[in-house]
Amino acid sequence: MKKLLSILTISLIVFGCKKSDTSPNQCETNKTGIIKISNNSNDTYDIYLDNSYKMSIVGSSIKELTVSEGNNKNLYAEQADGYILYPTTESKSLNVVRCSDYTWQIP
Repeated sequence: MKKLLSILTISLIVFGCKKSDTSPNQCETNKTGIIKISNNSNDTYDIYLDNSYKMSIVGSSIKELTVSEGNNKNLYAEQADGYILYPTTESKSLNVVRCSDYTWQIP
């Protein structure tokens, strides 16, 4: 019984431990940062980065956008539904630093 208990203990130690991750962070390798976009309205917004469509974000939700590092990253949001005459728009310019997180609240 002692021998079985010893084998089980050794098995738990060997298989229960995780090898430490020695690889670099993905954001370091890809040179990216993350922008967390919060839509505080009940309407859908289309999100653009440097004049290129990236995603839609529905009302009262949060989405993440992975962005390559660099200066003057231009964010633009345009209301896609729920408006009467003209859509609400928001814009922001960011200098994205590798492995950094940013937040943007719309509208």
